Amino acid sequence: MRLLTFVSIASLLALSPTSQGADLLQVYRSAQASDAQYAAARASWAATQERLPQGRAGLLPSVSISASTQYNDRDIRFRNPTVPDNNSNFNSNSASVSLSQPIYRPQNFQAFEQAKTQVAQADATLAQAAQDLILRVAQAYLDVLLAQDTVAFAQAQLDAIGQQLEQAKRNFEVGTATIVDTKEAQSRYDLTRAFEIQAKNDVELRKRQLELVIGRPAPGLSPLGKGFKPEPPNPNNLEKWVGQAAEGNLQVKISERSLTFAT
Repeated sequence: MRLLTFVSIASLLALSPTSQGADLLQVYRSAQASDAQYAAARASWAATQERLPQGRAGLLPSVSISASTQYNDRDIRFRNPTVPDNNSNFNSNSASVSLSQPIYRPQNFQAFEQAKTQVAQADATLAQAAQDLILRVAQAYLDVLLAQDTVAFAQAQLDAIGQQLEQAKRNFEVGTATIVDTKEAQSRYDLTRAFEIQAKNDVELRKRQLELVIGRPAPGLSPLGKGFKPEPPNPNNLEKWVGQAAEGNLQVKISERSLTFAT
């Protein structure tokens, strides 16, 4: 169940490091800042947020302000010499403010409702991207730790089989074992050596996969403590989790928002 997996992994993010090295929470924070998929989701979310005020603007009244000024230079002359000429200049100023509110514009209300649906869909998409990032980081982190543990197991096995090989050679020299015993021990050693090489290669592969998520060279990782014991989900009831997943699944919410927007 994807939801149960997410809850289990999310609880791991709260763990404190058990030794020197980057713990899961530190790696996750690096991925938050560098992961291309999550960055694209955040950018898309931020762009969509602008649609809500744009849609609301279509429902608000519009205000227009205008102003003008005119310079007047007046020169009046009279034929009657007893009447003095009149020279004057002045400014004519005017200003107006108008407010208009559409009574009914169904297309504006529809645009506003579509904007709200798009913003809600963007919120769900970003939350889904955040969950996916947690899952991808935890998977890559734990894959590296598992690969490193596999190398440690292979090396311990190689040491043990190496001792068996040396013992078989000594027994052959003193005549208490046959050449067949020695060759069988050598064969087991070679197979274990090949397994160790493969395990080391897998560590490098897992580190490259982690680097793709966090956007930088993979650091040394802090393993889970020896006393770590994963806690069962609460409530520990599969039916309740199935019901919660049906109600709160983000992918379902995204699909519902898409359907609402389309209609």
